[in-house]
Amino acid sequence: MNDHKEDEIDLTFLLKTVFVARRFVIQITVLFSALGIVLALVSPVRYTASSMFMPQLSEGQSNSSLGGLASLAGINLTAIMGGQPQEIAPSLYPQIAESSPYRMALLETPVGESQISFRDYILGQDGGVSVIALIKKYTIGLPSLLLSSNNADTHQDNTLFDINKEDRNLFELLGQILSVEVDDKKGLVSISVEFSDRKIAAQLAQAATDLLQSKIIAFKSQSARNNLQFVQGQFDAKRQEFEQIQDSIAMFKDQNLNITSSLYQNQLTRLESQFTVTSSVYQELAGQVEQAKIQVNKDTPIFMIIEPVSVPLKRSKPQRTMMIIIWTFLGGVIAVGWTLVKAPALQILKELKSS
Repeated sequence: MNDHKEDEIDLTFLLKTVFVARRFVIQITVLFSALGIVLALVSPVRYTASSMFMPQLSEGQSNSSLGGLASLAGINLTAIMGGQPQEIAPSLYPQIAESSPYRMALLETPVGESQISFRDYILGQDGGVSVIALIKKYTIGLPSLLLSSNNADTHQDNTLFDINKEDRNLFELLGQILSVEVDDKKGLVSISVEFSDRKIAAQLAQAATDLLQSKIIAFKSQSARNNLQFVQGQFDAKRQEFEQIQDSIAMFKDQNLNITSSLYQNQLTRLESQFTVTSSVYQELAGQVEQAKIQVNKDTPIFMIIEPVSVPLKRSKPQRTMMIIIWTFLGGVIAVGWTLVKAPALQILKELKSS
């Protein structure tokens, strides 16, 4: 009972201490509130554009609980067991977005009304690229620019990326404004871009979505496309041989009209036998080419767009009301805390000095 009374006395004392210093508490709280208002007004405005889609998994994989658990670890049991072609688990999509080839391609996305690359836009905003430099690039440097565009496939096939300090800084910027999130339970993939310009945020979000889907499609259908390329090459070679034998038979018959010798019949029989074999192989390869084309289409992933990219109308940051509330609350806590701690702290310092 006494302890409870002492607690009430202590609480009353604390309340009295705060009440006595109420002017100081109010002043500090108002000061922090004003600081919050200033920060809320000067904080840069950010817009967030986002998209949401659902990748279609191979047959049998989405219904397998074991396959779902394995996909969380980035393992495709279906591909290991020799079923459907190998595919990228959705849990690995964020790692793809963080890769150097992905970010290098995203930096070349045309943005803005002038449709300049995002790289040039950022460097121009930061003063890294001047107007004179852009003029030189597209006038004096036009031949080299065209040459580099003609050799684009060669650079894309190169597995070595020469990333300089400027690229590294741009990669860090992309990491701050681009976000790829995966809901493993629902199988949804969300891509969002936060940027100061709402139209550029939407353009970059659309480019990030398209680029991610294209890389997934390329990986998934790579085996089928390689098989189609091989079968198509064999088919073209056999078609040329088939047409040559057709022409040889026609020429042989034209050159040996009204001849009924046994030698003629033997040569004609050999040519026709060769034609029959070649025709059979040719027809078989033609069927394989069509099957390979069907397999490429079958292995091409389909993405169900749940929420397409749209130009944001409202800013996502700063949340000015929340900032003012937080700074006001912080000021009140600091003022009350200093009021309650000031006297005991001075007493402790006084005792330390006297001792």
